[in-house]
Amino acid sequence: MNEQQPENHESLPVDDKMEQSYKQAIERAISHLPAKNGVVSIDSIWVETSIPQDILLTLLERGDIELPDRVERINMKSSFPKSSSRSRSRRRRRRPRRRKDKSNANK
Repeated sequence: MNEQQPENHESLPVDDKMEQSYKQAIERAISHLPAKNGVVSIDSIWVETSIPQDILLTLLERGDIELPDRVERINMKSSFPKSSSRSRSRRRRRRPRRRKDKSNANK
């Protein structure tokens, strides 16, 4: 009953076969993506591959992904919110106005 939940993205369980297929998908995606000044963003890799961000970060931080010659580095700063940090907006929903009852207005 004392099971520990993974706190960071490095402790996620990914078996070797899945890890290899993720690496291949990342390498293929990087080879097809445009590099601006030798830089590819992690967001574009994520959109292209649909690999979960935490797994994508884990694999890219290890540094064993082979980059094409035209790519010097990967920008690891994401502009998308993390999936766990999504929260509902604090704005209150506006209620529709009540219609005046015409039958009571004539009395």
